[in-house]
Amino acid sequence: MRLLTTISLAATVCFSGCDVIDNPVIDLGIGYRGEALVPEFSLLTGGPRHVLIEDFTAHECGNCPPAAVVAEALAEGGGGLVHAIAVHAGPLAAVQDAPFDTDWTCEEAELWWSQLGIQVNPIGRVNRRGGSGASLPPTVWEAEMEAALIEPANLHLQGLAVEDGDDVHVHVHGSFSAAVEGEVRLAVVVLESGLVGAQLNYASDPEVLTDYEFNHMLRGSVSGGDGLPWIADASAGDVLQSDYSMVWNPDWSIENCHLLAIATASDGEVLAVLELPWAE
Repeated sequence: MRLLTTISLAATVCFSGCDVIDNPVIDLGIGYRGEALVPEFSLLTGGPRHVLIEDFTAHECGNCPPAAVVAEALAEGGGGLVHAIAVHAGPLAAVQDAPFDTDWTCEEAELWWSQLGIQVNPIGRVNRRGGSGASLPPTVWEAEMEAALIEPANLHLQGLAVEDGDDVHVHVHGSFSAAVEGEVRLAVVVLESGLVGAQLNYASDPEVLTDYEFNHMLRGSVSGGDGLPWIADASAGDVLQSDYSMVWNPDWSIENCHLLAIATASDGEVLAVLELPWAE
């Protein structure tokens, strides 16, 4: 078994490196404010695969609210194994005159939109099966989810997010139970729920809803939309741990946010995804 470490930097947020942990209280240096407690995770060699559903939506897309209902229902019925993201991107997500004058987009959303083979709203990806360009209508999300859930998991994630004043510390641990060829990347993204704004909905009367609630909205990331290189040509038994720090954006309500860790293969397919619980 190899124990691997990484050091990661990005321009928009501050990161620390990760170390083989002998003393759990260490000065992580870059991007951290003083000392931070780095948790140690147990080795995971089995367990089910988790599934990511990305719902590409927009506030001027009148057919998008029903798609959001589909994504949320699949996540709620997934027994903790299915994770939904509302990705606001594309021309219909652009800022317009009131009431569509709130900018719900972010750099990560626009990057993911650029990867799609079919750029329409609503559209989605389910574990990015078939690669980053895979574009699926809501009518097939459930079937794709069920197919992804029965696939064997070759990477198992554990993690934790820690609020620390203006900083959030992120800890992600990965255990490989099977080999993975090529580069594996790790992204940590921020999602926020309970946001209220205008939404076009062809199924409602009036069609323009000014108090629509947006949930699981992609707000940004610790790592950039494509993540950071984590390991190349992983072997069964390889273990990684990465520990990052970011300055929290005060425009995001931390009480309504959660973080997702997303590990992807070289073709963009999702190997593992996990919601990171907040430390108590």
